[in-house]
Amino acid sequence: MKAAINAKGANGPTLEIRNVPDPTPGKNDLLVAVKAIGLNRADLSRAIGNPDNPDANIAGMEVAGEVISVGADVKGFAPGDRVMSMTTRAYAEKALVDYRAGFRMPKHLSFVEGAALPVFISTGHDALVSNGELKKGDSVLITGVTAGVGTTMIQIAKTLGASLVAGTSRDASKLTRLKDVGLDLAIVAGKDNLAEACMAATGKKGIDVAADNVGAGMLNDLMDAAAVKGRIVSIGRLGGKADQIDLDKIALKRLKLIGVTFRTRSPEEKFEITRRAWADLGSAIASGQFKPIVDRTFTLDEALAAQDYMRRNTHIGKIVLNV
Repeated sequence: MKAAINAKGANGPTLEIRNVPDPTPGKNDLLVAVKAIGLNRADLSRAIGNPDNPDANIAGMEVAGEVISVGADVKGFAPGDRVMSMTTRAYAEKALVDYRAGFRMPKHLSFVEGAALPVFISTGHDALVSNGELKKGDSVLITGVTAGVGTTMIQIAKTLGASLVAGTSRDASKLTRLKDVGLDLAIVAGKDNLAEACMAATGKKGIDVAADNVGAGMLNDLMDAAAVKGRIVSIGRLGGKADQIDLDKIALKRLKLIGVTFRTRSPEEKFEITRRAWADLGSAIASGQFKPIVDRTFTLDEALAAQDYMRRNTHIGKIVLNV
């Protein structure tokens, strides 16, 4: 089968298209004919685990496709089923999916749309609900809302009853486009005063749950914008990793600052995140209430160009490879 491999290039890590053996499913695996692949920020690291084993260095972590065969212990899936899932070694014509991480695709979703959902749904739900303790009636702020998971978190928050969803971006035109999926308050980074805008919109109460995709330079503004007992969840670091913090602000408002990532989670923890996300959001996805936002598609052969496009940070929502 054809696959895109993380490899060493003349100017650093790159992707190479190669022919590799088909994967062999284990007892909990679905063997999937991949139809579409979602790109994620983690893909850009192009980590090379074993230079002598190309199969181990197939890139990617998210697929949508059709089940070819199932392992002996698989429950709830059969050959021919349409499935979308987080996985490993996704940039390929075939991939293995542990059935415990799989979502059955509703008929109304295309494979491209299906590839736009699994990572963002699980990441967004874990950040907002499991860690941000989102409750019906809470206000939500999402920084860097136009990039990656932010567009999906808008819809998660609305589906679960948020009273207000605010988002930041440096591009006012991008923010305008997100009003159709539920963005209530658009805040132009570098122009609008974040704390003042959030306080005005919440009757001076402040934001209950802030999901931060930016990182460096945001913490003090987020604390100023937060409500008493607010929760600030650090998801991404598009603006950098290092910041300074005023501990008095945390103490006076009794804030929670929480970090999340999938990189240090066990498979069992990831399966539980998937289960929780599906339990809360599955019916909304099945009904079409969720609207996957796909910015642009590329072919598998164009995987390197797709990653370079992601690195420029001009997209809204998901970049997807068609297979």
